[in-house]
Amino acid sequence: MSWSPGQHAVLLGLALVLALRLASGWAVLPATLVLWVALVLAAGLIDALFRRSRTGSTAAQGGHEPAAPAGAALAPLHGPVPRAIVMAMPSAAPAGREWRRHVADLAPFHNERYPRADICATHEMFLRAGDVLLLRFHPDAPDGGDVPAHWPCDLCAPEPGARRWFEVGSGDETRIAIERSGVYSLGIGQDAPGAPAAAGSIGIWLAVPTPDALSLPLEPAHGAGCRYEQDADGGVVVRIEGERPLQAHARLPSRALREVPRGACLLFASAADVWDVSGVGDPASDWLAQYRHLHRWYLQLSRGDVLVLEQAWRTGELDRPLPRDDGATGFTDARLRLYAFVRGPSLHDGSAVDGRDALTCGADGFHCLELELHGPPEWRGRPATDFVDLRLWGAFLQRPQALRDFDLRDGRVEDWYRMPMPVPRDLG
Repeated sequence: MSWSPGQHAVLLGLALVLALRLASGWAVLPATLVLWVALVLAAGLIDALFRRSRTGSTAAQGGHEPAAPAGAALAPLHGPVPRAIVMAMPSAAPAGREWRRHVADLAPFHNERYPRADICATHEMFLRAGDVLLLRFHPDAPDGGDVPAHWPCDLCAPEPGARRWFEVGSGDETRIAIERSGVYSLGIGQDAPGAPAAAGSIGIWLAVPTPDALSLPLEPAHGAGCRYEQDADGGVVVRIEGERPLQAHARLPSRALREVPRGACLLFASAADVWDVSGVGDPASDWLAQYRHLHRWYLQLSRGDVLVLEQAWRTGELDRPLPRDDGATGFTDARLRLYAFVRGPSLHDGSAVDGRDALTCGADGFHCLELELHGPPEWRGRPATDFVDLRLWGAFLQRPQALRDFDLRDGRVEDWYRMPMPVPRDLG
């Protein structure tokens, strides 16, 4: 029991009053002390009895045990914690504090062989040097089994041919230190014929060196770079380089905005109808040329540029069946993209949905704002404003003078097709 000085003063004053009534002379002082001690003990007894009766009535009303005080450990509800739950608990850091984020829980797909031999499922992540990939197998058995379970996995690193196999167990975590930044593919293997592994899933975690790194993106940005050169006739040829399943880039997340930031500069608006290329079919698929209508506008961006893309669709023309000359059934639709020329990665890739999104450019180079319409041939002569009101804003540009500092010329992509494209002015 804890008493404040004020409460002690009140009890002392009350004891003094009672002593003056009961004694006189020098007997008042010892009588006051005895009465004060008696009052303190009586008050403490009454307070303890009141607390006990109040706690008992609360438990009786709800039929529950009284709540444990804050900070106290929770008692087990029905005996010891089941082993399966104990096995599923994450391990403590090997030394000191560790910053972690959960990535995914990947379950095997039996009798699959995709996308590579002896692999049934994969998960791709952009990892950075200094990260640690943490893996653990979680069996479906309720008690975890008497023998530690495991599952075969592989990890493909950015280096060509860098693939390693290992067993992920249900005991200690498998820790893989990342020495080179890039996109890694974690594969879940097939169980061996005649000796199937225990059913379960692979828990994927990531340990990062600093808490700030917990917010960095992990989604890979698939795409390819391009290199300009001239052929023997002086024409422009674009060579695609670095096009492979694993790229050394992470996809920067977009963010929905309620309004365009103040000070942003309008870069492009479909109302002006000043596309660099308008109404052309897709040169890569001739059989869709009469049904696919493309509008393209090119710009040169720098890494770190921040753009805001607004689109307000008029979906009346996009909700009806599409008659086809070949008798096939189809429907009209639309797609809006903003991607690095020629193969990406994409900053935006969406269908006919209204929105206003902030985008961050991840690499220097030419980019293409592309509106793709899939509809009847008579759409070819119609302006894009019949389908969408589109605006592209520059909220922050590293090099605003370079935005349109290029030539628009007819060139060839590899040996596949010809198309109008942005060309550096120093190419000749």
